[in-house]
Amino acid sequence: MEYLVLPRSSFDLFVEYLVRRGKVVAPVAKGNGQFVFSEVRKGSDIALRYIPTILPPKKYFMPQYETLAEYDTRRGQKLQPVVEVEPLILFGVHTCDLAGIQCLDVVFSDRPKDLNYLVRREYITVIGLECNDYCDTYASCGLMGTFLPQGGYDLFFTDLGEYFLIHVGTQKGEDLVRDIPFLERAQSQHLAELEALRARKAQIFRPEVPVDRALLPRMFREGFEAGVWEEIGNRCLSCANCT
Repeated sequence: MEYLVLPRSSFDLFVEYLVRRGKVVAPVAKGNGQFVFSEVRKGSDIALRYIPTILPPKKYFMPQYETLAEYDTRRGQKLQPVVEVEPLILFGVHTCDLAGIQCLDVVFSDRPKDLNYLVRREYITVIGLECNDYCDTYASCGLMGTFLPQGGYDLFFTDLGEYFLIHVGTQKGEDLVRDIPFLERAQSQHLAELEALRARKAQIFRPEVPVDRALLPRMFREGFEAGVWEEIGNRCLSCANCT
């Protein structure tokens, strides 16, 4: 798939184009240093630099409330499955959340498949956004190896100052941008700037905790009954920030 260049001066036009195509949700400043994914109408609504949102973007794939089945007692009680779907464009997803969505793809594609999730996945266009530096003091992108994009998106934005470099990741993404007149094909100098940025990031994003990532699954298994969970549970206010 190809790379395209979006001049920074045309970012608002790009968002207006997306809004004409359907509902667009993106990170929005909520106040007190907090951010949420919410519907936007123009480019200035979007927070291009943000810390992890109060609820992750998975809320659009796995809503907190949904109708799973319906029945009519007047016609017997035969259940009819329901899939509540809303086509939308999800803009500005960080690479850590993209990695999480890819994990969900694996889990819910395995038998028994979660059709509600998989149908929503098809109806949602995902546009990723690269972090050029740490977005948050408490991020663990270096440890988890999620500071670079590794799929899970239809389009992916990298902010290179005067322009955004857009990687077209899927046919859905290509169809979305095919007719935009102010996008240009990337040239060798644009790709060189991207390579330089990622080389710099490789020096910035180091494991935040001195542990081998390959050992984490074993540590989680062996620590399942550890006393620390009861200690934390006694202090928990159920605010959901940790998840």
